Amino acid sequence: MPPGGPPPGGMPPGGFGGPPPPKPSRMPLLSSPSAVRTSLLNASGFGAGYAYLRQWSFFAAAAGITVGLLITAAVLGAADNLLLWAPILLVWFAAAAVHGLFAGRSRDERALTRGEQPGRSATALLAAGGLVLALVVSLVGVWQAGEWRLRVADAAHARGECGPSEAVAAYGSVENLFQLSFSPSLMSRARAGAEACALLERAQGDVAAGDFEQALDSYSAYFGHASSRWEDTDGEIADIHFSYAADLASTAEEGFDGEVTEDYSESMRQAHGVYSVIPVDYEGTEAAGDVPAALAGLYETGTSEYGAENWCAAFDQIDMFHDLSWDGAPEITERLAAERPDAAFNCGWEHVDSGRFEPAEAMVALLGDEYPEHEADEVETMVVHIGAGRIEAEMDTLTSIGEVEFAPEATGGSGSDKTVLEITNNTPYEMRFLYVGPDRVHDEIITEACDDCETYSSPPTGNSCFDNGDVMRVELDPGEYRILLTSNGGLFSAAPLHGNIDLDSGDLHESCYFITE
Repeated sequence: MPPGGPPPGGMPPGGFGGPPPPKPSRMPLLSSPSAVRTSLLNASGFGAGYAYLRQWSFFAAAAGITVGLLITAAVLGAADNLLLWAPILLVWFAAAAVHGLFAGRSRDERALTRGEQPGRSATALLAAGGLVLALVVSLVGVWQAGEWRLRVADAAHARGECGPSEAVAAYGSVENLFQLSFSPSLMSRARAGAEACALLERAQGDVAAGDFEQALDSYSAYFGHASSRWEDTDGEIADIHFSYAADLASTAEEGFDGEVTEDYSESMRQAHGVYSVIPVDYEGTEAAGDVPAALAGLYETGTSEYGAENWCAAFDQIDMFHDLSWDGAPEITERLAAERPDAAFNCGWEHVDSGRFEPAEAMVALLGDEYPEHEADEVETMVVHIGAGRIEAEMDTLTSIGEVEFAPEATGGSGSDKTVLEITNNTPYEMRFLYVGPDRVHDEIITEACDDCETYSSPPTGNSCFDNGDVMRVELDPGEYRILLTSNGGLFSAAPLHGNIDLDSGDLHESCYFITE
């Protein structure tokens, strides 16, 4: 055998007994056409690269994982937990793409081992781009479908249709069906709209239940919500104000028993305030046009005792209205100017007739301060009657412990058409002389004590009583008088002299007042 070569007719190199053929070296990932194509196809997340490689088990697994992740994300709230689910899906898509690089390179290496060249068709690249675009379009489509559904909900909301099968249901479908929009803004707007709709439904329910005060609070809360959509184009809120004011007045009237209580006054004044705000805040509404008649009716209802001539109750009713603005019903201002002093005047007389002198004086003071021209002469007469009433009340108090009849006899002529009383105070105390006469003329006269006088153990004899003490002289017009004579110091030691005396013109009555033990 020739040195260095095989025997003639022997086996070629690599035959039995020779070294194996050399293995090809590992291809760089990005230089492998199949690796790039598989990675890009897998980037859609649905394992399309595995289908390209005809690795059907991997394709089924990848598609199942992606669908499972999307379903889980939809159920658990991908839009509400964007920072959790976006990274999870991106990591999965990236992992599928990276695995596709290695799977594709393995295919190309096997092809090279078989002496084949890897395919370089552009179809796979176009399909990969189409899949990614389809994924993006799908997600954008879900987002836009959610936005459309939100607009449908907002439109129903704006019409005031917030029932469970209307706007509220539409808002709920946005939150439940469009989590794969991956839009936190969409979810928050849907929830805010549902919250506002719930407030509107509550306000509408309050109106239906006739609870107008609560309805106004509920509507206020609704309009204060940032996502309120409904607008009061038909004056509904003005109507609620109107109904609320009418309800306040009706409730106050039903509970009125002839006395103006704090609750009654507050309800009536509040009704006036609600009526008055309607033309200002809801100008041009039907309710605003009804306000003047409503205010006039409120005044008529609230001053019902004036027509019944229950003067003091009428004054209290009128008084609760007098400091309010009646720009919405100017005729009421004129009525107040006439009826308030008239009620005060008649109430004053009502108090006088019932012996209530302090409130009568309050009426006199009010008339003098605010209506000095109203029945001025009669008011002065009322003052006289109040004074006379007080004097008589004092007489009643002083005679409650007992009395001695006072019946002075005429002792001479007065020298005029007057009746003259001259009474000597022969006591160590001040002497009080009280009287009430014709036309309620009255007075109380105090005569100084007699320093040299004392209490007698027995009545003085003769005219000795006239020797000491000051003399009170009073001139009166003839007529019937109620007279009381007593001593400040002798209240509990001597009964007062008291009587109704008919004093004749031109008479002089001389007497002496003394106290015995």
